[in-house]
Amino acid sequence: MSKKVKTALAFGIQLAMIGAIGDFVKWPYMNYVFIGAGIGIGLAIIFFIWDSAQE
Repeated sequence: MSKKVKTALAFGIQLAMIGAIGDFVKWPYMNYVFIGAGIGIGLAIIFFIWDSAQE
């Protein structure tokens, strides 16, 4: 995996963990955190497919 795939995946996973903990303790605006996590994981998938197609 390239560096941009790892970075996007780490970003998405970290936001998902923050969202899960925040949702458990009833923090506000966790839907936006989950949207950001989904975007990060989606970008990781797109970057992974793009890098695989380049080789």
